[in-house]
Amino acid sequence: MVSFKGQIFSWQLPNRKHLHWRIAEKNRMTDYTAGLPGRGIAITSDPMASSRENNPDGRSFWARRSVMLGLVGLFVILAGAVFWMSEQQARKMNVGFPQLADQHFTLTDQTGVQRSNDDFIGRPLALFFGYTYCPDVCPMTLTMLSTAMDDVRESGVDPSDLQILFITVDAERDTPQQLAAYLSLFDMPVTGLTGSVEALSAARAAFGAYASVAMPQNREDGKAGEDEVVLFDHSAAVYLYDATGRFAGTIVFEEPTEFVRQKLINLFAKT
Repeated sequence: MVSFKGQIFSWQLPNRKHLHWRIAEKNRMTDYTAGLPGRGIAITSDPMASSRENNPDGRSFWARRSVMLGLVGLFVILAGAVFWMSEQQARKMNVGFPQLADQHFTLTDQTGVQRSNDDFIGRPLALFFGYTYCPDVCPMTLTMLSTAMDDVRESGVDPSDLQILFITVDAERDTPQQLAAYLSLFDMPVTGLTGSVEALSAARAAFGAYASVAMPQNREDGKAGEDEVVLFDHSAAVYLYDATGRFAGTIVFEEPTEFVRQKLINLFAKT
């Protein structure tokens, strides 16, 4: 073996017909095999070096992994920014009012007792509008709140003080008895309120909510026949109030569960 200008040369004589030497330079090995006179020279590169050049899967794996980690980090940052902006926007919206005490409604709950806005001050409140014949939004919202309360409990926060208030938009069909039967299907305490068409309309106006008959659309008077189904378009947001009756934001329909959980935790932190 001979060293020359940083290169290492080694000669081997594996047999009498060929002279074999290897050059090591910059961590790359190249084999040279010389035959007898007239047979030329064959050059073979290090197989590992060739594999690294022609099959850069190792580098591609780490590049893909870096890109994925970057995308995950970007998603987390964007999700946090969206949550923060939604909280700030909810506080600036003209939906709801800063103080629940300013909204003077009197309606009837599922037990037949008259209830007013003042009855719900003193504990955190989640309030929304719907109706018991609602095929999707209302049961999904009630289920979402039930799941969110379980998530809050698992986070170490007791959600038992939360009042859930369901104000119907269907004065005709949602009697106290109907509300009681419907709300008993959900695994959490919910107060249902109903009243006359005028009283319910005034309550919706007080909170900036809306409701209108969506079906049947084939009748000029908007009323259903005996076998027809009446459906409503209505506000789907949940209005949050802290224990003092101050407006604390909203939960929009199909909002991510982790956002809902954090909003409820923040609501309890204000009590």
